[in-house]
Amino acid sequence: MRARIPLVALAIGLSFSAGSAQMADESLPDAGPFVAEWPFLVGESATYDVTFGPIRVGRASLAIEARERVRDTEAFRLALELEGGPFFYKIDDRQVGWLATTPYRSLRFEQILDQGGYERHRRWEMDHTSSTYVREDWDEQAGGYRPHPEDRDIEIPQNALDEISFLYLVRTLPLEVGEVYSFDNYFLERGNPIVVEVLRRESVRVRAGRFETIVVRPVIRTDGIFSEEGEAEVYISDDHRRVIVQLKSKMKVGEMNMYLSELEPGDG
Repeated sequence: MRARIPLVALAIGLSFSAGSAQMADESLPDAGPFVAEWPFLVGESATYDVTFGPIRVGRASLAIEARERVRDTEAFRLALELEGGPFFYKIDDRQVGWLATTPYRSLRFEQILDQGGYERHRRWEMDHTSSTYVREDWDEQAGGYRPHPEDRDIEIPQNALDEISFLYLVRTLPLEVGEVYSFDNYFLERGNPIVVEVLRRESVRVRAGRFETIVVRPVIRTDGIFSEEGEAEVYISDDHRRVIVQLKSKMKVGEMNMYLSELEPGDG
């Protein structure tokens, strides 16, 4: 079954939980398949062993690092870090999304990438009043970001989201096997639609323990671990925590896997 869901429905359905100091507005319309409150705590951090094929080559982490204000709007700072790689292809990446939840939308997305000699240090500032973004590139000499002269005032979908924010979105879905969700709210229009297929249930053992999981396949039509060519599979714990236990993705030089090794649940 395919459920094509505009994220405006998500925007009116998610809010900060009591632990994040803001309660849901009971006057909002029904949120459909989405949870009524933001279900994750600041400080939640998952650490992963990274392998290329059968060889452990590094570590990754996924964390809700803080609550911050971006242009006077409260947001969660979400970070995905990846470090390691085989000797011939080193990776040192940090991607950060600033996610507001009233309504649910990305305010800023930053990439600091070093992949086999390819480097990128840029961010996107998203203005939801004008529904546009400005791309900014890091200027080493100036020690700060500078707006790109051409990639600015580019139209974004309503309540646009970056790929880190989408990863947390997937954790809030009902995830019934056989469901296919389709979203048109990735901030880079060429990446739409994002499709999330719920493939199967599977029991897995990782260093953090044994988990009953739901396996999903998210596809974003851009480069990266969730590209169409990557055929990524994300294993999410089949319980109220919805922890990302394992991730598998094909890359240009082989298959990358992430296995949960440590979990901090967060406290605020």
